[in-house]
Amino acid sequence: MTPNDPFRPSYQGVLPGTRLNGIYEIEAVIGAGGMGEVYKCREIQTGSPVAVKMLLPDMVDNEAALALFRREAAALHNLPHDAIVRYFLFTVEPVLQRPYLAMEFVNGRSLSNMLDDGPLTFEALIKLMLRVASGLEAAHEHGIIHRDVSPDNIIVPLDDVRRAKIIDFGIARSTQMGDKTIIGSGFAGKDNYASPEQVGLYGNDVTAKSDVYSLGLVLFHALTGQKLDMGGSQFQLVEKRRRVPDLGAVDMRIRPLLERMLQPDPALRPTMGEVASWKPTGLVQTPAAPLYGFDPLRRPEGAAPVPQDRMPSTARSLRGRWLGAGVAALLLLVGGGGYAFYKLVWSAPGTAVLPPPPKLAGTMAPPKVEPAGPQPGRQEPEKLSAQPTATPSPALDGAGRAERIRKYVAQYSGGDCFFVLPIAVSPNAAVIEGFGASTAPFDTFDKAFRREQGFEASIGVRQVTQAQCPAVKFLSQVGSDQARMPRITLSATELKGGEALNGTIENFANRVVELLMVSDRGEVQSLSYLLKPGIDALSFTLPTARASGPQLLLVVAVPQVLDSLRQPRPIAADTFFLQALSEAQRNKVTIIAAARYVLLTN
Repeated sequence: MTPNDPFRPSYQGVLPGTRLNGIYEIEAVIGAGGMGEVYKCREIQTGSPVAVKMLLPDMVDNEAALALFRREAAALHNLPHDAIVRYFLFTVEPVLQRPYLAMEFVNGRSLSNMLDDGPLTFEALIKLMLRVASGLEAAHEHGIIHRDVSPDNIIVPLDDVRRAKIIDFGIARSTQMGDKTIIGSGFAGKDNYASPEQVGLYGNDVTAKSDVYSLGLVLFHALTGQKLDMGGSQFQLVEKRRRVPDLGAVDMRIRPLLERMLQPDPALRPTMGEVASWKPTGLVQTPAAPLYGFDPLRRPEGAAPVPQDRMPSTARSLRGRWLGAGVAALLLLVGGGGYAFYKLVWSAPGTAVLPPPPKLAGTMAPPKVEPAGPQPGRQEPEKLSAQPTATPSPALDGAGRAERIRKYVAQYSGGDCFFVLPIAVSPNAAVIEGFGASTAPFDTFDKAFRREQGFEASIGVRQVTQAQCPAVKFLSQVGSDQARMPRITLSATELKGGEALNGTIENFANRVVELLMVSDRGEVQSLSYLLKPGIDALSFTLPTARASGPQLLLVVAVPQVLDSLRQPRPIAADTFFLQALSEAQRNKVTIIAAARYVLLTN
């Protein structure tokens, strides 16, 4: 090849004038990414404009990239819908030896480019939503999931949202405007618009409901002009999707729909068909039981305030409860803690309650365990009504009610592999973290808590392996004195095996601190020698094994050195913690312990 050879492939693109199979002629490069280039071409015989997507030379032998490319061709071939870009041809150019996909050329700009000029009107948003949702519904009916629904992948001809086209079925692109593209584990999409299951929650099971979630994020961006901040590190991607994001800036007429579309649990989201058939019916009454981050009395910008005397009585009482209970402060206490919370709902007596956010939103693919049998604990009736049958005693003041809740959680027994800890408590809300090998005892605890306290708690469950259960039992035996418990701060709660984990330990007073790691295989290793002293804190940098699975990091504080906590070699968890408790009992030593959950991934 000479430098001027028109077939000289490069990352700058194939030169204009190049003919592909004698069918199309390249006119200009439209765009390029990490896997492919897109060209505007013309059909030689008719002169009609065509878009051609071509794999880069160094991707031709990449099986993953080629598979995604073929998937896109197969998807478009079977999707004759006006809201989806039309497919013409998939073949290999014989001279370049590069696969390419020819499709309809859409003369317009992307929705993301449109939104740079400002948000859509409510009426335009509804038209866009119905158009895009109907196209995705057709794809889902053919068993095809887009997996990369984003403003970049919606082209709007002449800025007419009624003619919007969905593009890019299957091929992932490189970073653009700060939106990272990821390939692997069933995820090929920009992370800011990815669904919870695409970043590892709910067993990585990407279904049609994943497109519903992504479309919900797109609609928020289109209506407000600002995209929700759902990106960041892998840890942040997961944590931001454990609950419904704050939709306070959304028009009340569509907010209930977006709340459903952005449920973390796919089972609680509507189908794309339901979205495509949704019609606004005027101003929707504010739900009486707001989801996380939802101000029940927030009004659209510019709307007149509602006089207190014209508010529904339930809304007035709800505002009083919302502000009086100090829920905002409660959430600030636990923000960024890396806990896997589920079900955060405040309900007012006599009002309708929205379906709760997802239960037991686990982390990446939890270990498979057999369902647990009946769990020991408080006596409960065989059948519980859907609504609480008891309410807290009105004679208790706020502090008394909060203390009652803490004592209830501390005294609750759910079995040998069950531990719950009140992270933050107010009179009408509670955030609770739990460790266990099965979710069954936490369901039982949830029902018992609701019956006893009169409201539903937010319960975060860290699912461990059976081999780690002795560590969970140890935590339950040494108690949950949160005031005296060491505070652990970690740089991440999810990282790749082999990466270093940084952290600090505070609130240990003059006690001896031991640092332990319990592997998913149930081996306990002492890492205390890695602790570095500082001003009122200890710091550490831990190497992690090149493995995957849940790890438990334990910090144990004791008034004197216990030899059993400083084993020179890894030891089985059941033996280790039995020896530690026995030595503490002999020496009449009180043990205080705290734990954090760390997930290693491949």
